[in-house]
Amino acid sequence: MKKLISIIAAAALTTASAATVFAADKAAGTPDVFVNGAEIFFDDQPAQIVDNFTLVPARGVFEAMGAKVSWDEEKQQVEVESADHNTIVRLIIGDSTMKVYDVSGLFGALLSGQDFKAPETPVTLEVPPQIMNDRTMIPLRAISEAIDADVQWDGEAYAVNITSADAPKNESAESKPGYTLSASADTVNEGETVDVFVNVANLPENTYVGGVAAAVEYNKENFEFVDANLVGADGESKVGICRSNDNYSDKLVRVMGITIDSETGVKADGKVMKLTFKSINGKESAFTLVNGYTSDNGLMTYVQFNTLEAETKSKLYQGNEFYVDTTPVVINAGK
Repeated sequence: MKKLISIIAAAALTTASAATVFAADKAAGTPDVFVNGAEIFFDDQPAQIVDNFTLVPARGVFEAMGAKVSWDEEKQQVEVESADHNTIVRLIIGDSTMKVYDVSGLFGALLSGQDFKAPETPVTLEVPPQIMNDRTMIPLRAISEAIDADVQWDGEAYAVNITSADAPKNESAESKPGYTLSASADTVNEGETVDVFVNVANLPENTYVGGVAAAVEYNKENFEFVDANLVGADGESKVGICRSNDNYSDKLVRVMGITIDSETGVKADGKVMKLTFKSINGKESAFTLVNGYTSDNGLMTYVQFNTLEAETKSKLYQGNEFYVDTTPVVINAGK
């Protein structure tokens, strides 16, 4: 058990440390990018629009769709393999021709002992892949559509919305484990604090909460993040290790934590984390759970359940198997 805790703790601290390199403010004019409703948070190089085409860092967006991204330094080549392993896309920095390979017949050819040559389709790009701030930037729409994803531009929101081929259907919160948000008060005066709780729902039987990661969006002009703590099995105690970081963007804080053992860990649906905020000016703010994805550290929101009988056995719930209730909790202005 101690070894498991050490591994999880090291991962939590490493991720929290890496988050500090994230830019605090989005560069003006850069679009937001969403994959299956989850926002992608880039590190030092956000998405860019060049000649009306969106370029994104090679990693992050496509990995959020389950694709595998690789880089060949010698060839200056990016390769994107679709999540279903049926399509490979190859691009070379500065080259306006993207090559798309259909490798869906590879497995059958291997089984039958036949030679296989993937059909190749060249695609002319309006804007070629390029290097920006030491980051490899590749065309978003062309690659997304090549791996069978739908891309929509929202001009009003200045955002790109991508729906992958295997996007999860809308499911109710009752169908799988997930998070909801609540608050200790609905009205706060200037200078007062309020607690915002992350609650776990549908905790599997015979388990306890071993690890928590949650990102909460709020108005940083009206509220200041103060502290975060895990909530114990008694509903009150501060247990385990908890690290927070509010430098991912100008609108959210992310908190990660691990519980120590089954005695202190939450074993039923309810509060698992408490985030404390202070009102700066007495104005209202909505607090919302964010099911986002970072280009370096993966999903921002997940939960780990440990089995009671074997404390070293655990399962991480994230992505499509984890429900995030994004209903805002509004803290109203006080007197």
